[in-house]
Amino acid sequence: MTNLVQGLFSRRLKRLRERNKITMVELAEAIGMSQATISEWEKGNKFPRAGALQQLAHYFDVPMEYFFKENAYPIAETVNIPCLPSISAGVLSLTDGIECDEIEFIKLPVSFLGEHSKDEDLIAFKVNGESMNLLFPDGSPIVALQIGRDKLENGDIAVYCFGNEYAVRRYRRIEQQQVIVLSPESTNKSFHDCIVPFKAESGLEIIAKIIWYGVSV
Repeated sequence: MTNLVQGLFSRRLKRLRERNKITMVELAEAIGMSQATISEWEKGNKFPRAGALQQLAHYFDVPMEYFFKENAYPIAETVNIPCLPSISAGVLSLTDGIECDEIEFIKLPVSFLGEHSKDEDLIAFKVNGESMNLLFPDGSPIVALQIGRDKLENGDIAVYCFGNEYAVRRYRRIEQQQVIVLSPESTNKSFHDCIVPFKAESGLEIIAKIIWYGVSV
C-alpha cells in the first residue's frame, strides 16, 4: 500500500466521519472494530482489509473506490440531522420531553446546507399546514437552525412562538412603524400577518430560522 493511497484513505475517512457528526466510538461500534483501529486508520498508520473497507463504504453509503482513488466520482457527503415529529405551518406544537431513542435522524448532502453543514443546532421537521404553501407544501421536509432573535434578519423564515401559539412565517422588522411583522405566504387567504409591537417584543420567542426546504411530490 503506497503512502499516497493510505493518506487519501485516512483524510476521506475522517472527513466523512466528522461531516456526519459521528464519533470514533460510534463508528467502531457500527462496523465491529475498536476505537484504536479507527484512530490508526485516520492517522494513516494502518489501512483496512477488504472486508472492513466494504463495511465503511456501506455505512457511509459511498463507493469503495472513493477511499483510495483520487479521481473517484464525486459523492454527496451527508450530515445527520435530528428530525422532530412535525411542525405546522399554520399553528404548531413542538414536542417537549422526547426521549433520545425516539428521535429519528435524516441525512442530507452537505451541498444542500452550505455554510451551515457544520452547525450543531440544526433540526429537521416535516411541514403540517398550508400557511407557507407558496414555498413548501404540506408534508415538505425543512431544516432549521436554532437561533435567537438578535440573529434573525429581515426576509428570513422564522419558527416562532407568540401568545402560546407556534408558527412559521416570513420575518420583517419595521423600525419606522416600531413593529415586527410575521407574514404567511399562502394561497389560502385566511392566513394573516402576525404583528408584534416593539413594546410587546419580549413575548416573541424566535426558535429557529429555516435554512433549507424540500418539496414533497
